[in-house]
Amino acid sequence: MISLRRFAALLLLMSSAAAAQVTPPGQAAPPGATPPAIQPIPWTAADGSVQLWNGHDMTGWTIFLSGTVPVPSDFWSATGGVLHLAGKPKGYLRTEKIYSNYHLHAEWRWLGAPAAGTNNSGIFVFQHPPDAVWPNCVQVQVKAGACGDLISMPGFLFPNLQPNATIKKIADSEKPSGEWNGYDIYCRGPSIEVFVNAIRQNFVDKLPTDSGQIALQVEGYPIEFRNIWLQPQ
Repeated sequence: MISLRRFAALLLLMSSAAAAQVTPPGQAAPPGATPPAIQPIPWTAADGSVQLWNGHDMTGWTIFLSGTVPVPSDFWSATGGVLHLAGKPKGYLRTEKIYSNYHLHAEWRWLGAPAAGTNNSGIFVFQHPPDAVWPNCVQVQVKAGACGDLISMPGFLFPNLQPNATIKKIADSEKPSGEWNGYDIYCRGPSIEVFVNAIRQNFVDKLPTDSGQIALQVEGYPIEFRNIWLQPQ
């Protein structure tokens, strides 16, 4: 027969193990995880990385626009390895391939102050068909002042630990309009860990999927992206 003292110790050990499996969003990294060594931007992709955008055309990408309107000739342009998105009409560019277990690096900048409202965009990960204005995915926020937030888009649910539709960032680490920013997004299994300009901003685990397409959102404001690559983990 187990003693009362041993039974109490066993209960404590079990509760500690269960707690170790849950990492509160925006707090400590997963147990045993080693913080990644993030480099200053521009960050040259390591050998073996996948260049998601080739620097000159939309090979490997599909454009989806709200209202399924034709793609205007000025919707996107490329100069010197920089992808310029005019901001209108609204929609997104998504990869044709599905990815899992990766480190996604992307650099972006805003062009001047917005005419009205706040510069807004996003990077979608774990995106699943069908294409829609608000697809089934997690949006890694690129809205000015909110970079580092994670948003569960329609049909995609965060775990019970985090029932809110938005998991807020920890702090502000964005650069002023016109300067390049670096996003580093680590999707390992059913988890997402986010860094903005080398500052850790968010983490969520136990998601309902561990793979999907990747997309760049266009939400009314001109934005530029460059150096978009993916390193398998």
